[in-house]
Amino acid sequence: MTQYFFDIVGHQRSELDYQGQVLPTADDAYDMAESMAFDLAVRQADEMIGLEVAVSNTDGHKLFSVPVKTSYLAAMPMTA
Repeated sequence: MTQYFFDIVGHQRSELDYQGQVLPTADDAYDMAESMAFDLAVRQADEMIGLEVAVSNTDGHKLFSVPVKTSYLAAMPMTA
């Protein structure tokens, strides 16, 4: 198990994750980052598009990032 940190960065601002999450694999961390990006797009679309969820390890090295993008909004079901 490895600890991963999920920072939300962009638009000249950052929301840093100081606690992190312990997950079994980097693939699990990627899935969590993708879920976070989707959630950000859905909750606050206009403000959040262009941000990214940057994932780093305990040494502070960025492993990968997942952008918050408008295509996530297209995946949402329409409500009547």
